[in-house]
Amino acid sequence: MNTKSPITVSGARYIKLGEKGKWEDLCFEEGTLRLGFDEAPHDAALQGDKKSIADVFYKAGYIQKTASNFARQVLDFYDPDPDLLWVTFSKGCLWWCKAKPEVEYFGSEEEGPLGSRLRKTQEGWRNTDINGCALRISDLSGHLTRVAGYRSTICDIGGKALDYLVRKINGQHLPEVHAAMEAHEHMQKSLAQLIKLLTWQDFELFVELVFSQSGWQRISAIGDTQKTVDLELVQPLTKEKAVVQIKAQTDQAQLDSYLDSLAAYGAHRCFYVFHSTDQALNIRNRNNIMLMDVNALAQSALRSGLAEWLIKKVG
Repeated sequence: MNTKSPITVSGARYIKLGEKGKWEDLCFEEGTLRLGFDEAPHDAALQGDKKSIADVFYKAGYIQKTASNFARQVLDFYDPDPDLLWVTFSKGCLWWCKAKPEVEYFGSEEEGPLGSRLRKTQEGWRNTDINGCALRISDLSGHLTRVAGYRSTICDIGGKALDYLVRKINGQHLPEVHAAMEAHEHMQKSLAQLIKLLTWQDFELFVELVFSQSGWQRISAIGDTQKTVDLELVQPLTKEKAVVQIKAQTDQAQLDSYLDSLAAYGAHRCFYVFHSTDQALNIRNRNNIMLMDVNALAQSALRSGLAEWLIKKVG
């Protein structure tokens, strides 16, 4: 649900902030966009004289096509449109801003080693949508992220990629995506109800399956002689050890007893797994303790492909 007014844009452009992103940190910190192309004359750019700028690059030894493309990018940078969206990719996220129209000119590389010209952003760079959710590259469509492979400096973002970009920044979804999200939420709630219907033995087995599907390997049997721990686990890759206590119905007193006994096991991580309780549980600021309630278990069941197993067991 949106908490702020959606942004409106006239278009969008990708910009690479320096060769291999060398100006990114500076631009994010000070709220600017920086551009090189030192040869391009400032006055010609202000006048939108693409031919004069292209001639400068051509005389510098570039072929006509490249010279024209460089001139186009310089003029794109000088575009004063306040509703034009600028985006870049850095630190695993998409960053976006709108720019103020004024262009500050520094001159040659010797005079301006951090770019020959810059523009200030209107409200700084952001790597979140309007609701504060991170715009992680790993969560974005290839229709948009492929522009990060653009070999030069500035290019337009249009068509489906532009529509998608604006939706992501505004925290909006296509109707089909919204329907899928609602179905996912309904499925998770239904699985939570199924988990509560498992017999004690099946619940223990289900918990073991959740951990095994997540990469943990059991090194002690369910129902061993230990009273405090139901499962001892290890991560084969990291050799990290974990202990698991499984309860159907639980309360704070049972949790406290578990916490008091953990020192003897020397585990890196400890899990307290249950599906029902009548009170909020407190882990006493123990950073290596993780509570897994019925909602967390239902979410894990969905992610690890155990939904069908639950349906068959209960049904």
